[in-house]
Amino acid sequence: MPNDSAYQGSGTAGGKLGCAVAAITGLPLLGAAFIYASMGHCIPEADCIDGWKMIAAAAAISGIIGVAARGTINAFLRYRQRDR
Repeated sequence: MPNDSAYQGSGTAGGKLGCAVAAITGLPLLGAAFIYASMGHCIPEADCIDGWKMIAAAAAISGIIGVAARGTINAFLRYRQRDR
């Protein structure tokens, strides 16, 4: 078994922080979409929007934000490590 001193655990810092960022942004978005979907279908002045589509959009937005945060943090850490 090789002794790899660069191994620091199973998850990267970007993966862990990306998950946290996705949770911080996604939970309020999903909560608001769920409340909106459960309160009623339409208001008289606006077109009807399917609540499940809003929930799916909120989940997609939080996933995209999490992946983007993960990639940005990992790229920053690689760049910082390369300069040392």
